[in-house]
Amino acid sequence: MNRSRLLAALAALLLAGASAQTSTVGGMTITRSAPVIRPAAAAPASANSSIPAGWRELRGQVLTPSRMALPAGSTVTVVIEDVSLQDVASRQLVKIQFAAPRLPASYQIVYNPVRFSASRSCAVRATVTDKNGKLLYVTDTRTELPMTSRAVLDVKVIRVR
Repeated sequence: MNRSRLLAALAALLLAGASAQTSTVGGMTITRSAPVIRPAAAAPASANSSIPAGWRELRGQVLTPSRMALPAGSTVTVVIEDVSLQDVASRQLVKIQFAAPRLPASYQIVYNPVRFSASRSCAVRATVTDKNGKLLYVTDTRTELPMTSRAVLDVKVIRVR
């Protein structure tokens, strides 16, 4: 599936109603939680952009200190979450999952910032699990979500012992 069709499919999934909780597009599983604010209809993409106008793109790599082969069937999960409240579990706003044979693994998230409350603090977190769901790697530091329309953010993970 080419990039523009994949992004269009992802955008359509994110704008879908609350009944579309989990979907698979191009081998990636996208889980969508209930929005904070009802999303507005997406504006058409500009001629020079592969993302809809007003939307944001976050891309980068999930990294370890050195290159690492992963067990067959491993899954990388990258989450944008609301971390505003202390002593309360964070709330997932956007979550992507994909299979990866090794780290570093590249990711891309296209999202509508209208779904996020401006008064809240958001962070990016990554985990890696094996085919049985056992946690292999996890983010151990808070990684703030950049507030630019197109951002590159590498998310570091450490091995779980």
